Amino acid sequence: MFLDVSPTGYAPTFLSVERGRRRAPSGPRLAQTPPLAWPVRCPVRLPGWADNGSLDLWSGNVQSPLTAGQLEIWISQVLEPSSPVYNVGDYYEITGAVDAKLLEAAARTAVDEAGSLGARFLVATDGTPYQELGPAEWSFEVLDMSERPDPDAEAVAWMRAEMARPVDLTCGSLLAGALIKVSGDRHFWYRRFHHIITDGHGTAAVARRTAALYHSMHTGSPCEPNPFAPVTAAVEHDRAYRAGRMYAADREFWEKVALDWPATGRLRADAPPAPVTLQYSHHLPRQVVDAVRAQSERLEVSTARFLITAAALYLWQVTGADEVTFGCSATSRPTRLLRNVVAPMANLLPFRVLVEPERSVTDTFRRTDRQIGQALRHHRYRYEEFRRTLAAGPEQHSVGPVVNIVNFDRDLRFGPATGVVRTLVTGPIPDLGLYFDVHSEHAGTSVCVEANPANYTAEEAARHAEGLGGLVRELAGVDPGLPVRALGRPR
Repeated sequence: MFLDVSPTGYAPTFLSVERGRRRAPSGPRLAQTPPLAWPVRCPVRLPGWADNGSLDLWSGNVQSPLTAGQLEIWISQVLEPSSPVYNVGDYYEITGAVDAKLLEAAARTAVDEAGSLGARFLVATDGTPYQELGPAEWSFEVLDMSERPDPDAEAVAWMRAEMARPVDLTCGSLLAGALIKVSGDRHFWYRRFHHIITDGHGTAAVARRTAALYHSMHTGSPCEPNPFAPVTAAVEHDRAYRAGRMYAADREFWEKVALDWPATGRLRADAPPAPVTLQYSHHLPRQVVDAVRAQSERLEVSTARFLITAAALYLWQVTGADEVTFGCSATSRPTRLLRNVVAPMANLLPFRVLVEPERSVTDTFRRTDRQIGQALRHHRYRYEEFRRTLAAGPEQHSVGPVVNIVNFDRDLRFGPATGVVRTLVTGPIPDLGLYFDVHSEHAGTSVCVEANPANYTAEEAARHAEGLGGLVRELAGVDPGLPVRALGRPR
């Protein structure tokens, strides 16, 4: 089979798709989901489409092209079919009484409502990959490890082993779940997804919906209507973007950026992503977060961009290079409709930041803020295409560490119980991931490091978490008029 990976390989045949009504499952009184008022068009005709193009996305056996993000993941997974590096997962540490049957029912309902998590990824006779949407078939295990010598450690080891299993993209079972009892009133709710069906935004949305459904089942109260939009909305969004002038403008912008991409300013060279990463975190309490917000206002930048600039300054300190490079994650969901799609739509924006030691903290933050704003205007151009442009050059450059701001509250309630999320794996990490996990208003922020064990020792990963956290604390209280060379160096 020869695969044409051209991003414009889809024929422009348009079909209207409407989401129909779904029968409410037993348990909560779900409000009826009305048909969508907008058409969703699919750019190719594949086997299984009705002649009139009108389909119920919930009836199963609906075939759709892949989104741009899905296509890139599919290519990578096909090249290494036994690799589990595209498995992403987390678990919620639930404190308080939880009903296992209700949680499983709520989780299965949320997965079905998303409409895209039961996809099977197949190949048409002409070599074009497509997805067949249908009900998800997946396992939900209930385990009791509370009598083990070290229940928490054994539960985490079990989850990591389950995460390391490769999956078959053609089977339609690309997720799994479990509820693990670790003590009398503590459970770990485990979730694993293949990255081809969702990203961090989508997994968080499914978790919130599960918690809402659990509350409805637990109390017998009505639940809000299904909030999710079909993945075909993202397919059409990608098609329209690539067919328009914006794609050409974005490509021109990023090709210019790639043309003189620096060879220095990264921590380590990329290594093959590992199925299990090294993870460490440094907690910033509410008082520090409040100081960060106040300093951001003085600098006239958003809190998120303050943290991104802090990461750039940290990389400058530890590399010793005048110019640092890294990738910054963006949700790439510019409309309300797309924010309700569960699919891998997030993108990575390459950044290069020149740090001049004599410039003031204020000037450095504002200049980086302008760079971030400029890149965000071109956020829809896929990072993978940028990487291919780099690879075509005379030198094999890489982008460097990944910086991410997780700024939605992922801590949940399950009836009277509370759940706090713990990340297991976020996806392939060739080098280092630097994450700011913004919790609830009163819980502060965690500075998290996810490191590729091929590049870093456990001690090095922990040191990066402490170093970046310490720099954020310092920047929150520093005189903005001081030059950046006056900042303390990480130990």
